[in-house]
Amino acid sequence: MIKVITFDLDDTLWSIGPVIENANQKMLEWMNQHAPKFGHTYDEAGINALRDEVMEAHPEMLHDLSKIRLTLIELGLSRSGYTNSLALAQQAYAVYFRSRNDVVLFDDTRVALKALKEKYQIGALTNGNADLTQVGINDLFDFYFNSAQLGLSKPNPAFFTMALEHTGHSAANFIHVGDHAGHDIAGAQAVGMRTIWMNPNNMAWPSGQKPACQEIQHLNQLSMAVANIHDS
Repeated sequence: MIKVITFDLDDTLWSIGPVIENANQKMLEWMNQHAPKFGHTYDEAGINALRDEVMEAHPEMLHDLSKIRLTLIELGLSRSGYTNSLALAQQAYAVYFRSRNDVVLFDDTRVALKALKEKYQIGALTNGNADLTQVGINDLFDFYFNSAQLGLSKPNPAFFTMALEHTGHSAANFIHVGDHAGHDIAGAQAVGMRTIWMNPNNMAWPSGQKPACQEIQHLNQLSMAVANIHDS
């Protein structure tokens, strides 16, 4: 019997690409006012290159996107000649993070989760750093784990095991919903959870990989997909 449903966040409940693009733009606008030499040196591609450099130099940060972002901002400010780079970076990151949480939920997200919450525990399992309170959906979740908290990332089975331990339920009582065939579906399958693939763009399922129990293109299909698993 299903008792718990967990969700990935980015690209499962909202599209993350436009969000990150907007967050970078808002941060660069702030830089143009408060640290213009940064904006003259780095565009979005330059910011991404800083990110890649930080990730390569600091593998211990790979599970903490907030720390990576703050570090790359500070690095760029320092290279742009600012001696107060840490203080500026913290302010710039605050601007970035507000926009990073200014997401547009997929249609029916709130309706679908609210309906499921009447019957199941609802959790969030994400490699990202979204703040559910700032997003405005904290009330829909009973628990939340991200990779920075745990020091590991999906598809590591230990990530999913933390949710099992937290709830006290077995994997047979879980459904995990996510967009990533590897991180979400294969990771959850590795510990025995049932799975639903959120596939809004009708992508082909990767050959050679065990398929999810159900596939949906829209969150208004979620309740039926859960029911199909629950009754199977």
